[in-house]
Amino acid sequence: MSASCAACEVLLLDSLGELLDFYAAADVAFVGGSLVTVGGHNLLEPAALGVPILTGPHHHNSEEIARLLIARGAAQVVHDGAELGGRVGALLADPAERERMGAAGRASVDSNRGALAKLLALIEPLLGQGAQTPL
Repeated sequence: MSASCAACEVLLLDSLGELLDFYAAADVAFVGGSLVTVGGHNLLEPAALGVPILTGPHHHNSEEIARLLIARGAAQVVHDGAELGGRVGALLADPAERERMGAAGRASVDSNRGALAKLLALIEPLLGQGAQTPL
């Protein structure tokens, strides 16, 4: 084990409702369920907290979110355990890249806030028109 890895701590979580606290303390997050066809878990949580994200190629649970975060440089795709280990090591050795990825994630989430209000603003005028139309 190299000297830099001797000081590393890895926490593997398999529970609901606790991830936000751990993401908030993380330097890098690998979001599970994405190396296999499970479909990937929520990438928005670490992105909102400014944590750089590593994810596998499978995102059928949230394809648009994954595509957005990958395109904006907030998340990077790995294809197997070896690649994951290499990317974690590289990110831990590069604080500037972690900061850049984290800022990109935070900005991506911030630029898409208010989706419910935007949707309601589009729907409300249509609801008024529908009430006036006889069946």
